[in-house]
This record gives sequence, C-alpha cells and structure tokens, in this order.
Amino acid sequence: MIMEENKADSVLKKYKEGQSTLSEEQFLFDSTDNLKPSMKAWATFVKNNKTTTPIDFNEHLWESFQNKKNRKRKVLIGALSVAASVSVLIALFLTHPAPEELNYSEKEALLNIAREMVNHTDLAEIEERIIYENDIVIIYTTKEK
Repeated sequence: MIMEENKADSVLKKYKEGQSTLSEEQFLFDSTDNLKPSMKAWATFVKNNKTTTPIDFNEHLWESFQNKKNRKRKVLIGALSVAASVSVLIALFLTHPAPEELNYSEKEALLNIAREMVNHTDLAEIEERIIYENDIVIIYTTKEK
C-alpha cells in the first residue's frame, strides 16, 4: 500500500510536469484513493469525460489535409490566370496605340470628298405617298420622277 502511494505520488509528479505515459495516467486515475481531494475531483472529471477516437480518424485528417492542399493549388492557379490575363491586356494596349486624330483641315477635306460621292437628288423631284399615319408613326413610299 505504501509502495502504491509512492508510485501514485511519482506518477502524479510526472503528470503535472507533462512527462507521464498513457499507462501511468490510467494507473493514476484508477487509484484515486490515495490522491488529494482536488486531484480526486480531476480524476473523476477525466473518467467521466473520456472519449474514444473514431475508427476512421486518420482518414478524415488526411482527407482534410488534401482538401486544404488542393484549395491552395486552385487559388494559386486562379491568381496566375488573372495575372496572365491582365498582362495580355496590357500588352495589347501598349502595342496598339490609339489612332492619330485628324486636324480640322483634314476633316474638312474628307467631308468634301464624302459630299461629292453622294448623288445630288433634288427633293422636289421625289414624290411621297403616305400609306399609314398616326400620332407616332408615318409610313410612306417614295417615287422618283
């Protein structure tokens, strides 16, 4: 009995230092008769709240690690895709600058050329006949004379 008390005290000392093994802790919590009331209460709490590890615990952990690894990889690929798209857009913008603006005299010359291209038809020579008319729409036909 004294030997058991000495063993319980040494295991308790190891337990408080975090150096005890699982079998020593099991011995400590099973032999609560020689413990102080505070440690006896702790041993009772540990016994009542002891849980078992699920059977497929390692597989769940491994799967969660793989999911996090895959998620990081997907984020990295997405970020690289965005960076590549932005760099392509910047390259296109830099290689194709905006067209040069025409000055006033060049615009006027182009307008004169466009006017010459259009047939000059006299509006008086065109006959209009109204097919349908209301407040919003007028539908008519034209006929050149």
